[in-house]
Amino acid sequence: MKPRIVLTLLAVISFLSSLLMGSEEDRLFYDGVRAEASGDLDQAVHFYLQAAKLSHSSNLHGNLANLYFKKEQFGHAILHFRKALLLEPTNKELSINLQFAYEMAKTPPLPNDFAHSYFASDTFSFWCVLCAVVFWFGFLVFIYLFFFSPNRAVLFYFTIGWIFSGGLTGYATHFSHIQNSELLREGIAILPTENEANQTKNISLRRFAGETNSANTTLLPGQSLIIDLGKEGKIRTHESADGKNWFLARSQDGKKKGWIKEDEFGWLIDRSKRK
Repeated sequence: MKPRIVLTLLAVISFLSSLLMGSEEDRLFYDGVRAEASGDLDQAVHFYLQAAKLSHSSNLHGNLANLYFKKEQFGHAILHFRKALLLEPTNKELSINLQFAYEMAKTPPLPNDFAHSYFASDTFSFWCVLCAVVFWFGFLVFIYLFFFSPNRAVLFYFTIGWIFSGGLTGYATHFSHIQNSELLREGIAILPTENEANQTKNISLRRFAGETNSANTTLLPGQSLIIDLGKEGKIRTHESADGKNWFLARSQDGKKKGWIKEDEFGWLIDRSKRK
């Protein structure tokens, strides 16, 4: 068989697979809608979660969040409201619902101070571009003033302003990069399936990885956590003797730290979907 024919067949198969995958996702989503309309919330959650394994959308995670809220599983609700807002940050209804979920879970919301507002992870590209513009524009103006301006005072004050602006944009770029890196390692504390009926239960951060180890501290369902990195820059994880994966995590403010089991938190950005 000629190579061109093989490539054509592979392209056709890939196209048909993508169509089938898309139709399967849509079928699962509308099965969830119908189950929700009939009042079968557990079945609706099942269909939506299956759809989320194929693709993500703000509408899908918003529906999941609302269902978990109705079931009073506020940790899961906060997780999916956050996922939906990552996909549609300007949706005010999602933001309001998220704040209400924080209140119902009695969990402190994320900080909304100046640093987190203006140096957030989604501003990283903006600060990178601005930092480059400030540096190169300032460099060209500096060269011009140095060689062609007789007024050395102008050169002095411009240089001071250029250094200050470069330092500010450089700091902003660095801080937003940290925020972006932590976003990829951020999770939301949730109760495992067997404990979902007990919504007052906290999630333990243990001193060492393993079920029998004592709790170092606890997190509330819905509370944000960051998975730590090891010396090689990789996520710190450990497999216990019973085959369960554990991750070394800390709270968003850094005051709490310990090992958490993989089914006791949900990744904000699914690891399988990262590029």
